[in-house]
Amino acid sequence: MKSKKIDAIELAEKLQNVTEAAKISGVARQTIYRNKKLLKEKGPQSLKRTFRKVHYHKNRADKNMENLVIKFSLKNPHLGQAQVALQLNKLHQTTISPGGVRNIWVRAKL
Repeated sequence: MKSKKIDAIELAEKLQNVTEAAKISGVARQTIYRNKKLLKEKGPQSLKRTFRKVHYHKNRADKNMENLVIKFSLKNPHLGQAQVALQLNKLHQTTISPGGVRNIWVRAKL
């Protein structure tokens, strides 16, 4: 299966007009030029979509804390975020806020 990027480049070559190809394919002219250059220099693999690694924010709770909150929350589903934070701070000598608990829940889709 050909990608939209290659289709746009081929259309531009066929029409001998990048502007028209951009209008027809719905891709910006600059994008066609950039993709054409990448295709010429590095081959079709360079046009594949790449993803950045997951960014771990510096203020985010560490993995151990997240696992602890998730495990505790699953064992005690009746507790709200404030109570989970209070219990964890008491039982495990942690320093997590109710907002921190909620953020972990949101990321873990709990």
